[in-house]
Amino acid sequence: MVRQTITRDGRGSIVLVGEDGAALGTLTVDRRLRHGTAVTKAGTVPVHSSGLRRRAAWAGDEQVPLLRLEPPDAAVPGLTGGRWETSRDRQRYFGTLTGDGVRVHLTAPAGGRGPLLVEADGDWAGRDLVVLTAAFALLARRHADTMLTAALVSVATGGSGR
Repeated sequence: MVRQTITRDGRGSIVLVGEDGAALGTLTVDRRLRHGTAVTKAGTVPVHSSGLRRRAAWAGDEQVPLLRLEPPDAAVPGLTGGRWETSRDRQRYFGTLTGDGVRVHLTAPAGGRGPLLVEADGDWAGRDLVVLTAAFALLARRHADTMLTAALVSVATGGSGR
């Protein structure tokens, strides 16, 4: 099992860090976490997420993505039987990608502080891009949940900031 972390650097990028402390890739995102760019040794790929609850994310062209994570399915090159599931509790968000001989599990703190933790079983070409896309999906979902909660609180309290 490979254990990795995903943290923010001082410039606002999100960095995938390997067990040895080496940076394996970066993710830069817009403020609303709808679009971003993943950079790995294999190259630079745009990432996207859409919809109100943002449960899906994809890397590459929206019409013909390189990979797509859309619960309960995952379309990942070289991975058959791919499944993508997300869930949450009060303190954490969870994302799990499974397929033939592969399991990638991500945990993100609900409050937004602290690193994302990654546990990966199996090795395949492009794993770093898959991990960064999964992290983007989880962060986008957390952001959407936060915005929805803020909107509901605003409506319930009459929108007063006083």
